[in-house]
Amino acid sequence: MSKTDLEGGHGPIRRKSQQGTGGHMPDLVIVYWRDIPAQVIVGRGRQAAKVQLPERFEQAIDRAAMKGGARDTDSYLAEWRKADPVSVEGEAVAVATAEAARIDAEYDQARLKLLIDNDGWAEARP
Repeated sequence: MSKTDLEGGHGPIRRKSQQGTGGHMPDLVIVYWRDIPAQVIVGRGRQAAKVQLPERFEQAIDRAAMKGGARDTDSYLAEWRKADPVSVEGEAVAVATAEAARIDAEYDQARLKLLIDNDGWAEARP
């Protein structure tokens, strides 16, 4: 996720410098299978707000995994990753929900189809 993604006016997600705040700000993390987003997490541990993306993302992951040869459990699980955390301000559930809605709008069917065609990667690999 880029700085632009967070500062581009997409809902209540705002970066804030931690200098002088004295408080802990929650981290926003997006979970991906290869390059297909699956979940948004804001916060840590039991207090984290987790928002699963709509079912079409799960279906895209399953199709890309089968197409890309990740048929066994180990090869499938090895492709999950978390993006670098980004500090955000706001109530965790609201921030996670807004970010999930932004991703849902940004990834139309054509973009998900391209990811499936590339075996789950944003760029085709040799």
